Amino acid sequence: MKSGRRTVLALVAAVVALGAVASCSTDPVGDENATVTADSVIYPLSLEYHGIDVVADVPYGTAPLQRLDVCLPADSAPETTATPTATPSATATADPAAAAAATGRPAVLMIHGGSWSHGDKATAAYRSVCKYLASEGFVTFNVDYRLAPTDPFPAGLDDVRRALDYVFRPATLETYDVDSQRVGVFGGSAGGNLAAMLAVTDHESAAYAEGDRIRAVVDLSGPTNLTSRSTRADGVSASFQRKQLLYLGCRTYAKCPAATRASPEYHVTSDTAPFFIGHSTDEFIPLWESQEFAATLRSHDVPVTFVQVEGTAHSIAQLDEAMSRRVATFLRTQLG
Repeated sequence: MKSGRRTVLALVAAVVALGAVASCSTDPVGDENATVTADSVIYPLSLEYHGIDVVADVPYGTAPLQRLDVCLPADSAPETTATPTATPSATATADPAAAAAATGRPAVLMIHGGSWSHGDKATAAYRSVCKYLASEGFVTFNVDYRLAPTDPFPAGLDDVRRALDYVFRPATLETYDVDSQRVGVFGGSAGGNLAAMLAVTDHESAAYAEGDRIRAVVDLSGPTNLTSRSTRADGVSASFQRKQLLYLGCRTYAKCPAATRASPEYHVTSDTAPFFIGHSTDEFIPLWESQEFAATLRSHDVPVTFVQVEGTAHSIAQLDEAMSRRVATFLRTQLG
């Protein structure tokens, strides 16, 4: 994309962003709490997406499930529908200063749910959320990853980290016109857990050391404490405990060091990116998990927008029109 067109698009994006923030000025976008009610319709599923192209099944690794879809905003140049040429094993831009000066678009890595054992990026609901985020101006990378019990923890986390590193590759940034300084992550349910884990361990990654890091996190109903704490009377059901153990690769919680390693609650640092957390008051992942996680984030001075949704809606089922706009406004604010 030529620099002149980039400048015009950047100015247009800035005007649109300012207008969107003004129109959603009552929505939480900083460090604050809200309790809301939600409609029963998943808003992204109710829309038609004109001009949103999807580049399907782009490989970010060699395993069959190491694939992602790219949902492209309507202003994308024709060449962005191509699969980028593979680059060497670099996980970040070679020149951080050049990356900082880039004028590309914001991007979101999106991670589906399914108890770490099933789910698919191409289901109607997740494909619609991918297109919705693209319609809001975000180049959206919608990922699949290896699943338990065949591939227990940390396989899924390793995969989504590999996918994020793929986003930061120079060829990917250039092909999809992405600004490496404006990348966030989004996940629901098990995907929320993985998105949160990416964020709280981001400082350990090679990309972070090179200046490429997660700038915003959206976590909808993500389990954040997979230890024996989740097995108490106010915890998850016995059936979900079994799913957690399959994911963790453990027979019991008594001898399962992976439980702490897979729990975002125990890895927060002051370098963690700002969070948007959505969690319903009566869903099957107990509300206290997100409440305690939000408190831990804030204890490290990490800004949190915490939205409690009245009822039982789980994960992306929370995304009625108002909640969808809250998420888009948060991402737009954090990613510039």
